[in-house]
Amino acid sequence: MERTERRAQVLLHAKRIFARKGYHRTNVADIIARAGIARGTFYLYFQNKKDLFEELLQQVVSELQTRILRLKVGPGEDNPVDQLRENLRRVVSFVLHERELTDILLNHSVGFDRELDAKIREFYDRIAQMIQRSLDLGIEMQLVRKCDTRAVSYCILGGIKEVVGVLSRTRARDAETLVQEILDFGLRGVARAELLDAIDRNSRHAGDKNENPGGQPFFIAPN
Repeated sequence: MERTERRAQVLLHAKRIFARKGYHRTNVADIIARAGIARGTFYLYFQNKKDLFEELLQQVVSELQTRILRLKVGPGEDNPVDQLRENLRRVVSFVLHERELTDILLNHSVGFDRELDAKIREFYDRIAQMIQRSLDLGIEMQLVRKCDTRAVSYCILGGIKEVVGVLSRTRARDAETLVQEILDFGLRGVARAELLDAIDRNSRHAGDKNENPGGQPFFIAPN
């Protein structure tokens, strides 16, 4: 077996063991037994299990970077919403395909290894930075409202982590419906259009911020 192929196999087996036993309860002996290699062979590729785990984190970042494409606006380009939908499809497909790795990231126990905990935080910070850059670009392209893109990026990341957690625990899932719901939430939130219109009208007029130009509260309880 070629060196690169054997290294990839070690990563694959380690990922499955990490998902089943957890990072802290997995040791190098578990990995080499599952991969069917000698201990010396393992150390040809990785310094220790932490080094291997960091490689798995980098794989996730690299995979996401290839799946989240920059939006293009102009003649002959697809509608930006359709481009967003395709980005989401690629990300959801990756998450569904990499359930073990998803489970490791979401269920990693903190407090046992400060250095590894810092690596996990750094990983999520990198994902948040990717989201923030996308938001900044969206503002420049006049596709996204002006906002605190750093704060919003972490709001989005938090939601993504919860959705990904559901995906990792659910075997049967209508991925297309999920993609559309994520897209709708990102574009519209949960407020009805009438409420948003009332807020916009209110913000354009002086007076009580809790009332519309007609003097009636726009936060009306549903029938």
